[in-house]
Amino acid sequence: MSTVAETELDKAETAGALAASDASVHAQASHADHEPRLDGAEEGEGEIERELSQMEADADRLQKEGVISPDDANMKRAEVAKTRKAFRDLPASERISIIKRRREIGRQLMERQLSGAAVVAAQVRLNHTRLKPLFEQWWPYLNRMSVNMQRFGDSTFGADDKNAVNSFFEKQIKSIEEYVDEAVRVAGGYREQKEAELRDAGEFVFEPTIPMPALDMQVEVYSRFSMRVLTAIMKFDRAMDHFDFMVWNGIRDQSDVDDETVRFLKKVNPLGVRGYMTHLRLMTTVRGL
Repeated sequence: MSTVAETELDKAETAGALAASDASVHAQASHADHEPRLDGAEEGEGEIERELSQMEADADRLQKEGVISPDDANMKRAEVAKTRKAFRDLPASERISIIKRRREIGRQLMERQLSGAAVVAAQVRLNHTRLKPLFEQWWPYLNRMSVNMQRFGDSTFGADDKNAVNSFFEKQIKSIEEYVDEAVRVAGGYREQKEAELRDAGEFVFEPTIPMPALDMQVEVYSRFSMRVLTAIMKFDRAMDHFDFMVWNGIRDQSDVDDETVRFLKKVNPLGVRGYMTHLRLMTTVRGL
């Protein structure tokens, strides 16, 4: 028995991904809007390589601590080696195609309801187009992963390995929250200071607004963790409102703002990569029940 009925959508979700561990596309070669610079593409290969190296290190540590057997550790290392090869061999055009498909399935996941899940409804409004691919590509899977980790984490990973995975997620989200809090504080303070200077000098001050947001929808949130991820993304969107004001009023250059956005995307990508891979692993367990 499964808490999620196996549908054609479920099958499509893992069809091509599991064949190559789907980590091959996590390099962020480009997103569906073909804006590689804003999606962190130039750092994609480094990100996936760091992720794979961390997985190898985790296997070594867990074996040394006696949490997993040498055979289990060797199996994990073999999976990493297979994923690394698949990533290096996959053409860029195929990566782009798979990323598009992952975003499409992510949107469909948000339209579905999960049987037996306690949810909190949240209104998601993202003013800026550059954050929409990030949200669609990672958040739906992080959301589903978080509830399935509660339900099937022990049977999928074992108690100790599950704790190691959860510790990684907690460390990542805490770091992202701190980063976003600082970004909003600095951007808001700098805007306030410069706006006061402009008004004191008698300069005309532009106050740009975004009447048509890039995304405005209601979602069902399955866990406190996924709510924290969602809150961080929306909060950074507010920082970008400050960036818009500064660009319009000649306080900062657009290229500076783009750099700030890329830094945030790079900050979130490792969380998205690991969350998506964990989601696929958990769904294998779900379908086996």
